[in-house]
Amino acid sequence: MVSQESASIGGLRVDLDDRGVGWLEIDRPDRMNALDNATSAALTETLHRWSTDDRVRVVVISGRGGAFSAGADVLDILESSSQSSGGFEADHARGVIATGSAMAQAVRAVRVPVIAAVDGAAAGIGASLALAADLVYATSRSYFLLAFINIGLMPDGGASMLVSASIGRARANALALLGEKLRADEAYAAGLVTGIAADRSELDRTVDAAVTKLIRSSTRALRLTKAALDAETMAGFDAAIERELDGQTELLQTSDFQAAIAAFAGPKSQG
Repeated sequence: MVSQESASIGGLRVDLDDRGVGWLEIDRPDRMNALDNATSAALTETLHRWSTDDRVRVVVISGRGGAFSAGADVLDILESSSQSSGGFEADHARGVIATGSAMAQAVRAVRVPVIAAVDGAAAGIGASLALAADLVYATSRSYFLLAFINIGLMPDGGASMLVSASIGRARANALALLGEKLRADEAYAAGLVTGIAADRSELDRTVDAAVTKLIRSSTRALRLTKAALDAETMAGFDAAIERELDGQTELLQTSDFQAAIAAFAGPKSQG
């Protein structure tokens, strides 16, 4: 395949092949693909640009090196906090959370199908990013984790709506309020993911098969079908984003969060 577009931006590999398939690979394996500001911004900008590019027929988002994404990069958050007079004032706090929210909204803004290929951890905003996709395929060793509560925060990136709409109130409450891990087989049984693969090689084949089927379909039909499905299933997404932004802005300024994030300040910390 010939690339129409290829780049490495921050911690993101970007490729648009000659079939019209856009590939976005989070490339920070030493941090379990935790999302820093540069990588999040590159994801958001690329998705927005592709949402109006008629060449793009399908988008695939994945992570390199054994994890989809461990969530927001705590070290990056700590650095941004230290650069803003040692804390999170309201405007700065909202800006931190808005970065992740914008990324999830950018996924939903893409008019053609978006596929998440999940191998390993999809935690925090990484889980939100994966679950914002239209089709989610995961390896059997993968898991989804909304561990925000463990650092004094709440789900964001639309996760409060995305998870509860798919798996029901009781299971969603356990994930969000108790910080429970949802393994791939449980996520599939609960209707949160589209399919399960035994390993990364099988995942790649499964995603390729889905991509091949999608690009054989009418792009206009796919766009209209996605829009119709979203009108029924995603009507509460933007409202959820706003509630999460308000809640997270408040929580980022609390002493509970400040204490929790300080405890994570180590060379292998992710959030």
